[in-house]
Amino acid sequence: MFPPNTGCPGAQGHCARLLASTLTTVTDAAQVDGCGLILVANGAPHAVGGSDPDGRLLERAQVAIGSGPAFRCMISGRAVAIRDLPADYPHGHPELAPSAGRVRAVLSVPVTIGRIVAGSLDLYDLEPHDWPPARLTAGTELAEVIGSVLYLLATTSEPVSSPISGVPR
Repeated sequence: MFPPNTGCPGAQGHCARLLASTLTTVTDAAQVDGCGLILVANGAPHAVGGSDPDGRLLERAQVAIGSGPAFRCMISGRAVAIRDLPADYPHGHPELAPSAGRVRAVLSVPVTIGRIVAGSLDLYDLEPHDWPPARLTAGTELAEVIGSVLYLLATTSEPVSSPISGVPR
């Protein structure tokens, strides 16, 4: 996971494992090839993680270039569906494609905390395709869950879970 100072103590720590597990679960739930997460902190976007190397490449490329479906999504506050990343704008982002690995179809959904856009959940597939309404709905719901979890983590001073007796840590 990256970058190392995402508010978690150590990139290899509990938060990094939690993020990796969450992104893998999102990938499975959305039935996509992978996903990535960009969050805004101190007014700047940060590529926080990806479910696999392609997801991490996609997020790093968007942040490095300052362009892509995640940026359009975060600015508009609406989902942005890309059929084929190398296609011409507005249906693709050809400037991003050379740096985004094997990613082709991308669905960027805003992650909100309250009414504030805090980032973008980027779902992707390795083959180009349109994003039907059911997948858009699923992506939106998953981004809402991530926003709720981020809010909970940011506002809770107590541990989110406690050990259960008899269950090894």
